[in-house]
Amino acid sequence: MGLAFSTVQRMFAASAIASLGIGYLDGSVMAGMQAMIALSALTGLIWGLSERGIMTSALNLQGNGPWGMLAIVASIIVFAQVSISMLEFPTIGAYILSLSFIGSFWVTGFMIEPSGN
Repeated sequence: MGLAFSTVQRMFAASAIASLGIGYLDGSVMAGMQAMIALSALTGLIWGLSERGIMTSALNLQGNGPWGMLAIVASIIVFAQVSISMLEFPTIGAYILSLSFIGSFWVTGFMIEPSGN
């Protein structure tokens, strides 16, 4: 059972409010729009993961093979690049942070997921 649609709507509304705040505090419409895109994508990902069975069967994702590896590498690179471009982290530090932070989530997810054997 996934998230209720009203909860997802609240999450999107909170994303909009946070993005407006970021745009106002930073004084840049571009920063607000980047935050809106990132937060909306995160909300969509959370919503999709809450309906994991439907999402994985519809997209034919089983968490193994080359697509799983590609997802791990892509999420680490994307998080590092967002940290570099939006938060102005140093490149090496951003990749180390991304590897440890995002990598720990992936490892935990694969460890608690049944193997199906």
